[in-house]
Amino acid sequence: MGTGMSVAMAVALLALLVAAFTLVALIGVYARVRGLEAASGDTGLSGYATLVGRPAPASVRPGPGEGCSLVAVLDGDCTLCATVFQALIAVNAADDVRVVALTDRIHDPAAGPGTGILRVDVAARADLYEGYAPTVLAVDAGGTVVARRFVYADTDLPELLRELVARARTPQNEVSRA
Repeated sequence: MGTGMSVAMAVALLALLVAAFTLVALIGVYARVRGLEAASGDTGLSGYATLVGRPAPASVRPGPGEGCSLVAVLDGDCTLCATVFQALIAVNAADDVRVVALTDRIHDPAAGPGTGILRVDVAARADLYEGYAPTVLAVDAGGTVVARRFVYADTDLPELLRELVARARTPQNEVSRA
């Protein structure tokens, strides 16, 4: 027998190298999303313009009798986005809150018929997309984005949505990018 490396050992080492590279890449993506979340100024780390403080597209602004809007930027193939959509349906019952779920496409045609909140509006979604979905935005009565939150699997959605509605209804609308 030679002193060389066996095929099984070489495959195991290659698998270990691939796993280490994948871990480093995932940590980098996580750090980038968290950095984007905390970014201030006109452009975040992703190169997308920050939304807070900017006017929202007219199609998602509150209408007459509505004090604010909650706008979710969703992806048609995202499982977590479907969870956000379901949480938004409960908020939609509030009389003075306009709820809009923007998506690029509807993956499941039965995803929400009759709710009136699901909207395929590629232009508005592109204007509000910061490189991550799902994202929920609070829009005040004047049509300005006053807060934005990224949604993760462990996010307490009812609490997040209550917080964003309260932020949008606050007269001084303290700008928040957190």
